[in-house]
Amino acid sequence: MEHLILYYGACLMGAICLISMLAVYKSNRNVLKDLRHPAEAKNPWMKSFIQEHEKNVEENTQIHNPSVYVIKRMRGRKIGPWNVRQLKGISWGTFVLSFLLTGMSLFLIYQSDMKTFKAPVPGGEIPAFTMVMITGICMGIVLLGVRILIGTGYQEEEIETNLLDYIENSYQEPETAKIIPMENVRGAGKREKAMRQIEQGILEAAAADSRYSHLLSKEESEIVKDVVKEFLT
Repeated sequence: MEHLILYYGACLMGAICLISMLAVYKSNRNVLKDLRHPAEAKNPWMKSFIQEHEKNVEENTQIHNPSVYVIKRMRGRKIGPWNVRQLKGISWGTFVLSFLLTGMSLFLIYQSDMKTFKAPVPGGEIPAFTMVMITGICMGIVLLGVRILIGTGYQEEEIETNLLDYIENSYQEPETAKIIPMENVRGAGKREKAMRQIEQGILEAAAADSRYSHLLSKEESEIVKDVVKEFLT
């Protein structure tokens, strides 16, 4: 009787392993589908990610390390009551348990010298050891084959890459100031306009790039004005 409990337990663990793998695959596929048209996202996690990111853009909140931000959010993605990381752990755990229970069942059958056990098949009996061993081997091949074919690891890499592209494309670089060519400058009014444009362009570049942020002080802003004035005269 014990070997039957272990045998059916192994089959149950194999079924849970398969279901959890397919659940992760389906969730990943839905996210990838939504990434083609983020504004029309249907996946709950993806919709939440888009809404939070749009809020950050509206509030001009800069994400300093997009890669870490995306990975952290991906780890929190849930499928039912479990997040993806937990579900993948369940998948691997049940996969290992199915083999352990199969091995224990084979050991008990061998120890008790059991030849057959009753089953709902013509004749009512099947070879115990052979049946359990074939079931274990077939289950292992199927689970490993499905794991390789669905490629959840590749899916997650693709999701991470697409999310990073989405974040980076959401922020626009400040426009480069248009500088009036010197040969087109005529008269004091145009010269003053050109001075203001060049000065504004330098100050905007300083504000946008931390390497030149020291130019934003009042004293050094005056230096910029003097340099520009001298250049145009």
